Amino acid sequence: MRRLLRLTGLPQLVAFYRYIYLNQPRLTAAAGSALALLISAIHLYELPAHYAASPVWGVLFALLAAGGAVAAAGIPAGARRLGWGLGAALSLIALLGYLASRGAGLPGLEEFRGRWDYPAGTLAMIAEGLFLLGYLSVRTGLAVSYPQRRRWHD
Repeated sequence: MRRLLRLTGLPQLVAFYRYIYLNQPRLTAAAGSALALLISAIHLYELPAHYAASPVWGVLFALLAAGGAVAAAGIPAGARRLGWGLGAALSLIALLGYLASRGAGLPGLEEFRGRWDYPAGTLAMIAEGLFLLGYLSVRTGLAVSYPQRRRWHD
């Protein structure tokens, strides 16, 4: 494994990555909260259609919307697990669920199979992907979301 890493040059990239920091904690937290709220709003908007298709999926969409709102409130409050962690888990679940429902299909949502042209779903998929990228940048230290842990401030 070490040889493979050495051949790919990945350790040099990771070593370089440690010296890059985005010191904009308010912007990072605001972007994370805005994306979590957008994901929550999209799932709330789609709730009636999915509830009509299957009440189970309607309840899951309601839980996703509520969890997104909690994550959006937790990010600026400084609750790392409640904010970024919950938001990333919900984004990953929603993204995988969307891909599965459009690809192979899910029970109770057969009418959505193969419908990749749905604008709200595409917007949700983009927002969830961006939230996951933001989460990874905060977790790896590229972006600063909690400046008090590094003694950095705006």
